[in-house]
Amino acid sequence: MNQTLLVLQMEQSEIKSTAAAIKYCYKKIIFNQENRLTYTKYLSQLLEEQTPKAFLKTFKELRAFSYGPSDWNWFDINESIGTSLSSNNSASFWSWLVCHPNGYVRECALKKMSMESFENTLPFLLLTLNDHVKKIRKLAEQAIINRFMQENEATILFSFPLIKRLKELEQKENLDVYDRLNTNLLNRFSLLEKAQESQDIYISRYGFELSFQLKEQHRVQVIKNGLGKKDRMILRWTFNEILKEDQWENEYLAYLLSHPQMVIRKLACEWCYNNRMKEERMIPKLLDQNVAINYLALNYVKKQFPEIDCREYYLQHLKDNPINAIHGLAILQDKRDQERMLPLINSREKKIRVSVLNWIDCLPFNEQLPVYIDCLSDPSRDVRNKAVAQLIKHYSLSIKEWLIPLFKEKKETRSQLSIINILGEESRKDYFYDLVTLYVYASDQLVKDKIELQLAGWILSWNRRFFFKFSLKDKVELAYLMNKNYEEYSARVLEVLRQVLRAR
Repeated sequence: MNQTLLVLQMEQSEIKSTAAAIKYCYKKIIFNQENRLTYTKYLSQLLEEQTPKAFLKTFKELRAFSYGPSDWNWFDINESIGTSLSSNNSASFWSWLVCHPNGYVRECALKKMSMESFENTLPFLLLTLNDHVKKIRKLAEQAIINRFMQENEATILFSFPLIKRLKELEQKENLDVYDRLNTNLLNRFSLLEKAQESQDIYISRYGFELSFQLKEQHRVQVIKNGLGKKDRMILRWTFNEILKEDQWENEYLAYLLSHPQMVIRKLACEWCYNNRMKEERMIPKLLDQNVAINYLALNYVKKQFPEIDCREYYLQHLKDNPINAIHGLAILQDKRDQERMLPLINSREKKIRVSVLNWIDCLPFNEQLPVYIDCLSDPSRDVRNKAVAQLIKHYSLSIKEWLIPLFKEKKETRSQLSIINILGEESRKDYFYDLVTLYVYASDQLVKDKIELQLAGWILSWNRRFFFKFSLKDKVELAYLMNKNYEEYSARVLEVLRQVLRAR
């Protein structure tokens, strides 16, 4: 949240958004006429602290019209007030009025802006190009044409996503300005490079989108800049641009296959898979950190290098690259590795424990079950989720017979929460009884809250309410549990039980 908004919220707690803060400032400036310089300064700061995406949202909120009462006299600003305001007001004062729902106010603000060589107005003019009033669109278009070359670089960079947006809009003025501005930007490579390095991803993306249209002398630098980014979209664009280069395989392929970003490595591997025969540089990809690349490389090596024993390859790299080698063995799921893999479920490395759970599918389920049960209390959420998913997939009454005693005996939060999630896959009335019974064995309030939530969800779910009826015998059992554990049950649990007992 920006600092100016926080300052205004401390002054007026009802301000919930930047749009509301702007309306509040205008109330102080126009209607209350107090501290006008201070609130005008706030208007400027509110723009400086916005991202392009947030600015677009604020613009739309200010433009929204309602027949109900307005916040901070926003709708009370009209044509007569606009024309009576002094032309000496700042650019920020007139700019935000361009977002007003009253067309006469917008027109008045644009005319006032045209009388001065204001900076920082480009974002407002770009959004006004799509105004439903043709006269206002023309005023905005003329202002952009006249002032774009004099606008400061910071404001132009901020406007990059708004320029890109023009192509998607229907008014003719949008496309005319879009073509004109892009032609100008393509001749300012230093500005495009600054856009590429922007921390705002939407500015950076459009900087690259334009830069890839440049002539040969700049392409090498743009590709280099693109390969240094982390954004997946920019990386994909960069890879596609590399494919257009002459002799790109000799200059780039080796580097792309070992690129630090997974997106580039995967694209390079996919290209090799589809276009290269006997590409030896694909063999080391068997030990890549990414799962998708592992599978791709494994299929490629089996197809192109049938003489290579992939299992043996992984075994040879257990010492120098244990995590990825073990993950490779997990993909192969070879029963011969049982004595090697099962003990690793106690490894300190989370990734190794997950690999063991991936490998264990090759064993009979009765041998898998004890391992999954033990992993329900694993400190890693990924390991617990994997175990929970497998137990849900194979859920049966025999699994339930393992889980219920474990819940009661091992009063450990992670394990109990995992068990509740597994039991939640059961839709029978027994599940309801189980939760009511297990509540008193909960290790802490977190587990109790989870059970309360599950009970309420079960009783409200339409298929339970209409297809599961509690007999008199069922209700007697529930009444017994309620009386027995009355002091231990929470108010929410008691209320759910009462709903069942009162139901017909």
